[in-house]
Amino acid sequence: MSFLAPGALADVPVVLLDLDGTLVDSGPGILDGLEHAFAECGMELPPPEVLRTFVGPPLDESFRGTLGLSAERAETLTLAYNEHYQGNGLLTAPPYPGIPELVERLAQEGRTLAVATNKPETTARHLLALQGLDGDLALIGGTDRATGREDKAAVIGSVLARLSLEARSMTSGPAGLDGAPAVMIGDRIHDAEGASVHGLPAVLTGWGYGGTIERDSPWPRAETVADLAAMLLR
Repeated sequence: MSFLAPGALADVPVVLLDLDGTLVDSGPGILDGLEHAFAECGMELPPPEVLRTFVGPPLDESFRGTLGLSAERAETLTLAYNEHYQGNGLLTAPPYPGIPELVERLAQEGRTLAVATNKPETTARHLLALQGLDGDLALIGGTDRATGREDKAAVIGSVLARLSLEARSMTSGPAGLDGAPAVMIGDRIHDAEGASVHGLPAVLTGWGYGGTIERDSPWPRAETVADLAAMLLR
């Protein structure tokens, strides 16, 4: 575990933000959707400590990787989950205290803010609009199974491309942490690993749904929103 000094990210022009567990506390809505899906499909509900790990990563990855389910079983659960979540979970994902103010201040500084989430992109846009967080975001990027964009690295790559950053050299970009043109902020290890695929630094947050893996990882941490603000703001 490591921490960055105040202002260490103040000159990084683009801030990529995870959604679940970073901007909004979507856990209760996601867990409710999972309980509904398992009941609807007549399957035994995994224990709470396992379900908690499902908040953030793609559901198919959790169903097949964590539970060892077949692709068919995973798809059935996902469909049942999505049907319930779209009508209920989107309304139970409030922003974490201090997040709206931080997003507003970063935008006022002229920073480019974008979301990179494992949620389907259309769902992420809807959720952020309902929570009033979309106004300062230049782009909301998420997964899209139709185009094969199904993991965090692919989502980050898509966001960077749409922001026209991929062609910018890491060494010739604006000043900032290691000269990086963007930084990824998220609560789970796949946020940091996805960023590293594109040569970007990452900061893991302490208020989301990370666990021992995140706490023991080499990536810098921001335990509170105030800590993150100190790293990012000028």
